[in-house]
Amino acid sequence: MLLAGCSMGSLFIHEQRSPYDFDTTVAKVVENAQARGWIVPQAFDFQKSLVAHHQPDPGRMKVIKLCSPELASRMFADDDSKFVSVMAPCSISVYEKSDGRTYLAAMDMALMSKLMGGDVGPVLAEIAAEDAAIIGFASVDR
Repeated sequence: MLLAGCSMGSLFIHEQRSPYDFDTTVAKVVENAQARGWIVPQAFDFQKSLVAHHQPDPGRMKVIKLCSPELASRMFADDDSKFVSVMAPCSISVYEKSDGRTYLAAMDMALMSKLMGGDVGPVLAEIAAEDAAIIGFASVDR
């Protein structure tokens, strides 16, 4: 059961290695999102927060929150789809691993679009295409 749960995570979240260093990768994600009309309300610095709370240093790690006002508005227009707000805003994580390389992780919105029915699925498919464009500079490294 535990092994199945671990492998399921890799279905819902995809990881890519960035060709850039950490700071450049964070900047590219923000720049690409804004160029596509997305807003970036927050870039949460996990390293800074955890260290400030006297926890072990996880290394450089930021979670960039992204929102497309137009897509969010369409997705939350119906009362029956407001529950999907738990996944908003979209998150892209940028982190360094012990190999010294920088990686990105994001939810697999294309898969989520297939799992969600109704009006949500097509909007998530559009979000998946936007995500792919925003982080398209990174190479797939699974």
